[in-house]
Amino acid sequence: MPRTGSTPSRPLLAGSVAIVAAGVAVNLLFDSPLRTLPAFVLVALGVAGVTSTAREHGTARLRRTAKRWWVLAFATFIPYALATAPDGESAAAVGDAFAGPVVSLALESIAGATVLCAVSMTVLYGFAWYGIHPGRPTPEERVLADGGDE
Repeated sequence: MPRTGSTPSRPLLAGSVAIVAAGVAVNLLFDSPLRTLPAFVLVALGVAGVTSTAREHGTARLRRTAKRWWVLAFATFIPYALATAPDGESAAAVGDAFAGPVVSLALESIAGATVLCAVSMTVLYGFAWYGIHPGRPTPEERVLADGGDE
C-alpha cells in the first residue's frame, strides 16, 4: 500500500546533509580567514535543504524527526570520539583503525553535519510548538482571526 501525504525527498535530504558536511570540512580543512564565508554558505544551504524536507510536518512529527536526528548525531559522534580521544587500551585500538587525516576529517565532518541538522530540526520543532510554522498563520494572525475579547 503506497504512503499518502508528502514524504521527504531522500536525494534532497542526502544531498543537503552532504552539503552541510562539505561546509564543515571546508571550515576544518583550510587555515585561511577566507574559509568562513564558503563554509557558512555551504552550511546554510545544506541546513535550508534539510529543514525544507520537514516543511509540511506537524508538531508531533517534527518532534520525532528531531529526536531521530539527535540519535543519529550521537551515533555519528561515537566513531569520531573514539578516533580523536582514545583513553583506554580498547578505545586506542579502535582509534588506531580510524587514524589518518582523511578519515579524521571525514568523521568530524559527518559528526558536525549531523549535529547541525539535529539543531536545525530542534529549532524548527520549537518554532512549530510555539505556533510559528511555515505556511501556517502566525500567532498574531490567529488572535486577530479569533476576534479576541470584545
